[in-house]
Amino acid sequence: MQANDIEAVAAVEKAAAEFPWPQSQFEESFNSDHHCTVLEVEGVVLGFSVFSHAVDESTLLNIAIYPDIQGKGYGRLLLSSGLQTQQQQGAKQCFLEVRVSNVSAKKLYGSLRFDVVGMRKNYYPAKAGREDAYTMCCDLSDNTLVVV
Repeated sequence: MQANDIEAVAAVEKAAAEFPWPQSQFEESFNSDHHCTVLEVEGVVLGFSVFSHAVDESTLLNIAIYPDIQGKGYGRLLLSSGLQTQQQQGAKQCFLEVRVSNVSAKKLYGSLRFDVVGMRKNYYPAKAGREDAYTMCCDLSDNTLVVV
């Protein structure tokens, strides 16, 4: 991700998420030590991922693909690539939270060896109050990541 991508990334997030991160959150991630990646085709930002990394653990903070092209493998490509990068930087595990209701994301994460390891009650904002999230974890220590 480059600084000039942040506005487009925020637009993808706004299109893809019911409760999107504000542009300022992407700016903060970009200006920190987070690993921010964009998926760009012919100069158009179609998706992004944001990982944090500390010691031997990483966390997927956010990932999204523009809604019109979801389901075509772009999210899998971004996530797989991000996990490989985290692994190369010494991460032994990667964690994430996912809405309990997000069936397609849970399927993607499961296909890349994420397992449910906990639940966070009332973690996400929702139209009717709050929604629970599963905490999921992927073991990166054995060098057998599923690659696209």
